Amino acid sequence: MNTASTRIWTFATILTIIVVVALGWFLGVSPKLAEMTRYDTERAAVVLQNQLSRTTIAELEADFERLDEFEQELAALQAEFPELPEYADAISTLVQELASEGLTIDNIVVDEPVAADPTVVPDQFGQVPPGTLLRLEIVATVKGEVSAALAYIEALQASNRFTIVPSFIYSEGRNAEERSTSITIALYMIAGEPAPNVLPLDGTTPEESPDGTAEEEPTEGETEGATEGES
Repeated sequence: MNTASTRIWTFATILTIIVVVALGWFLGVSPKLAEMTRYDTERAAVVLQNQLSRTTIAELEADFERLDEFEQELAALQAEFPELPEYADAISTLVQELASEGLTIDNIVVDEPVAADPTVVPDQFGQVPPGTLLRLEIVATVKGEVSAALAYIEALQASNRFTIVPSFIYSEGRNAEERSTSITIALYMIAGEPAPNVLPLDGTTPEESPDGTAEEEPTEGETEGATEGES
């Protein structure tokens, strides 16, 4: 075999080897490497998820051990934010603080609770969704020195029930009997579940039949059927 033929066969052999190696890479090795890379990525994701799960479980176990503490905190919050206005308790607190500061009460005006968020609109029964923050405003006019009134305001805001005094107006006088302070007091509460069997605000009630049961007005389809039967 001459030199030219040898070179041709050599180049052909080398080219064949290159083609075989390339096909082996693209058809065999490369997919396996890609699959291994995908497995490594999935394994890392699973490991990370397991670590997050273990962290969450540890936090839940720690919270469970503090369950009694959380219940005590919840009871304290319920005392600060009751579900009902509890007018009697609120007035009693106001009067007790007055006596401790040596003031005398001249007048108290208590408004109805309203939603602290103006975007919350009561339904036709005057009720709001459970969990709504409500504000009960009280305006108390007391007689006495301004120093005693300021001490009274401080005592109110430190009371067990969450209380804020957004404003007050002091009126000067010649003596203690003529000096007075008008104090705006805001008490807060968290609305509970709506009360059942509440009448609409407009005072309407369902019409009752002679036997005492509520009469239901026929629907449009029932009215048409009755008309056809009569005709």
